[in-house]
Amino acid sequence: MSRPGPAARGDGAKWRTFFWFSGVSAGVRHYRESGGEIRESIARTRASGNALTAIKIKAFPQQTVDFHGDAFTIPCKEICTVGDVTEMKDIFSWSARFETGLHEVDQQHARLVQLINELARISAGRSDPTRLLGLLDELQDYTGYHFRTEEDLMAKYALEPEATAAHIHAHESLREQVRIVREVAETAGLQAGVAIGRLLPFLTKWLIFHVLGTDMRMAQEVLARQRGESAETAHQLSIAGQTESLVIVLDALNDLNDNLTRRSSELTEAYQRLRISEARYAMAQRAARIGSWELDLDQLEMNWSDEVEPLFGFRLRDLSNRYEAFMACVHPDDRERISSHLEAVRSGTSLYELEHRVVWPDGSVHWLANTAECVRGEPGEALRLVGIVRDITEERAAQQQLRDTNQQLTLSLGALERHAADLTRLNELNESLQSCLNSSEAFEVVEHVLARLKIGSGGALSVLDAGNSELRTVARWGDGGHIAAHFACTSCWGMRRGQRHAVRLADEGPLCKHFEGSPPGATLCLPLRVLGDTLGLLSMHAPAECSETEWARINHLASMVAETLKLALSNVRLREALHEQATRDPLTGLLNRRYLDEALPRELARAAREHRKLAVVMLDLDHFKQVNDSWGHEAGDAVLAQLAITLRGHLRSSDLACRFGGEEFVVVMPGASLEEARERMEVVARSVRETPIHLAHATLPPVRFSAGLAEAFKHGSTAEELLRAADIALYAAKEAGRDCLREALPPE
Repeated sequence: MSRPGPAARGDGAKWRTFFWFSGVSAGVRHYRESGGEIRESIARTRASGNALTAIKIKAFPQQTVDFHGDAFTIPCKEICTVGDVTEMKDIFSWSARFETGLHEVDQQHARLVQLINELARISAGRSDPTRLLGLLDELQDYTGYHFRTEEDLMAKYALEPEATAAHIHAHESLREQVRIVREVAETAGLQAGVAIGRLLPFLTKWLIFHVLGTDMRMAQEVLARQRGESAETAHQLSIAGQTESLVIVLDALNDLNDNLTRRSSELTEAYQRLRISEARYAMAQRAARIGSWELDLDQLEMNWSDEVEPLFGFRLRDLSNRYEAFMACVHPDDRERISSHLEAVRSGTSLYELEHRVVWPDGSVHWLANTAECVRGEPGEALRLVGIVRDITEERAAQQQLRDTNQQLTLSLGALERHAADLTRLNELNESLQSCLNSSEAFEVVEHVLARLKIGSGGALSVLDAGNSELRTVARWGDGGHIAAHFACTSCWGMRRGQRHAVRLADEGPLCKHFEGSPPGATLCLPLRVLGDTLGLLSMHAPAECSETEWARINHLASMVAETLKLALSNVRLREALHEQATRDPLTGLLNRRYLDEALPRELARAAREHRKLAVVMLDLDHFKQVNDSWGHEAGDAVLAQLAITLRGHLRSSDLACRFGGEEFVVVMPGASLEEARERMEVVARSVRETPIHLAHATLPPVRFSAGLAEAFKHGSTAEELLRAADIALYAAKEAGRDCLREALPPE
C-alpha cells in the first residue's frame, strides 16, 4: 500500500513526496516539478522493526524527511547519485473479474500474480537479485500446493478425464519450466537476466491462457458439481464458459458489432471502451505471444491482428486475406485435418480447438494452437469464427522431450531390472555351485540356472577328459543341444589361443567346428583356465539379429559366468580330490574302512527301503605274513595290489570293494543274495590262485584267501551285526583249513 507524506522542501522547487512500504521493503518517492518537467527518482529503504533508513538522492535537499502523519522520522544515512528512472509498475494486476468462484484457488492465483510481478522487478533491476533463488524456491512450492489443490478438486468431483489429463499436463509443463530455470539460476550465480528472461514470458503466457482459461473452465465444472448438477451438465457448463474466459475482449467486440444499430447513442462511449479493450488485449497478446483472427465462413476471408506476424514468420502485408493463403502456410500433412475440423464446426458438432503445424518461409516448422468461437445467425447458420492463436512450439518440444525422457527412463528401468535379475541368477549359480559335492551335481546346477539366466539363445559347458586332448559336453541349455557332445580341443579357436573367441558376423573370424550344427548366429567361446590349468570350455550362441546392446550384455554375463565356473569347478575338483584321498587306500586304490563305515549303513537302508537283498563278504589272505617274511614287504605290497586288481576285474560296478585293514578286505554286494555272492567270490578266488605275481627277480607262489559271507536281514540288520557275522564266518573258514568260503550261521 502507499501512504502520502508531507511535502519536502529545501530549494524552493515544488516537491511531492510519498512514503510506501510492502513487507520488509519500503521506499520514498520524490517528484520534482520544474519547468514543466516532472523528474522522478526512487529511494529504496529496508525496514528493521519501526526504524526506517532512507537513501537520500544527492540532487535533492539533504535534510530529514519527517512523516508526521505516520509518526516516522527518516534520518539521512547515505548520500548517492541516481539518474532519472521510470516508475516500475506491475506487469499484471489481479482483478476480481479473474476470480473463478473457488476461494482457495483464487487466493493462490493472486499469489502467483504477486510472484510474477516480483520476478519482473528483479528482471528490471528494481529488486534485490539475491532474492531470486528464494523467489524461485517459493514458486516451486507454489506449483506443489496450488496444483495439488486443483487436482484434488478434479479428483473429488470426477471431472471429465480428457480435460483433467490436459489440465494436469499443463501443471507438469509449468513445474518442469520452473525447475529448469531454478537450476539455471543457481548455476549462473544469480545472473537474473539469464534465468528470468526465459521464465517470465512462459509464466505470463501460462497465467493468461491457463489460469484465465483452463482454470475458469475447471472452476465452472466444480461449482456446478457443488450445486448438485450432474457430471454431464457440469462439463457442458465448463465448455460453455471456456471461450468466454479466453476471448473476453472479443466477446465485447462482437457485442458492440451486433448492437451497433441499436446503440448509436452510445457510439462514442462504446468506441472508447473498444479502444481500451483492444489496447489491453493487444498487450496481453504480445506478452503471451497470442494473436487474434477472424474468418468469414461465407466469403472465406480472414483478418489478422498484428501479433500474428511472429507466429507465422512473415509480414502481414505479404499475406492475402483469403483462407487459401492461410492453408498454404499450414503443413501439408495437417491441411485435411483442419478442413475436416472446420466442417464439423460449421455443422455444430464440434468446438474449434485445434493444434497444427505451419511452415515458415525459411522452411522451419512451428506448432500453433487455435481456439475460436463460432458466431451464428438466427437459423443457427455459422457466420464467422472469432479466435486466438498462440505458438506452442516450445510446449510441444518440451512435451516430446518429456516423452523421450520418460521412454529413456522406462528403458533404463527395464535394463536395471534385467541387470538385477541377472545378478540374482548369478548369485544363485554361485551359491548353488558352492554347495555341490561333486562334478555331476555341479553340471546339473549349471544346466538348470543358465537355462533361466537366458544368455543369448543357448550354450553348453564342456570339460577336458583325462587325457586333456578332448572335450566332453556335460551341460546344455537353450539351443545348446546343437553343440557337439565330444570334440577335440583343436576344433575350438578359443582353446587353441587360450583366450576368448567371439564371432558375431561371418567376416569377424573363423567359426569353431563344435558350433557347426548350430543355427546361424553369433558365437562366443570362453576357455576356463585357472593358474595355467585348463578345466573346460564355456560356449555361447546368440541369434543372428542380436542387437549391439544385447551382444554386449551376453559378453558381459558370459565373462561373469566363466569366472564363477572357473572358481566353482576348481573347488569341486579339489573337493573330489580330497574326498578321494580320504576314502581311497593309496596302495590298492580300493575304498578304505572310513568309506565303508559311511557306505554300508546307507546301502542297508536303501536295501530295506527297496526290499532288495544285500551280501557282505569279508576275506583275508592266507599266510600273508610268510610272504612278507620270506620275500619282503615289497612282495607283500605287490600281492595286495594284485588282489585289488582281480577284485575290480570280477565285481560289478555297483559292488563296493574296501581294504578293511592289513590283508583283510570287505566286499559289499547290493542286490546280491548269499548264493550269488558265493558264486562271485569263488570266481575271484580261482582267478587269484591262477594269476602269477612277478617280482623283479622272482615269481611268487600262488596266493590264496579265506572268506566269510553274510546276508543282510538274515544274519544281521545293522552294519555292525552284518560285519560281525561275516567275520565269524571268516574265522570258520580259517579253522576249516583256509583257502575256502564259509557262510554265516543264522543267529540263535
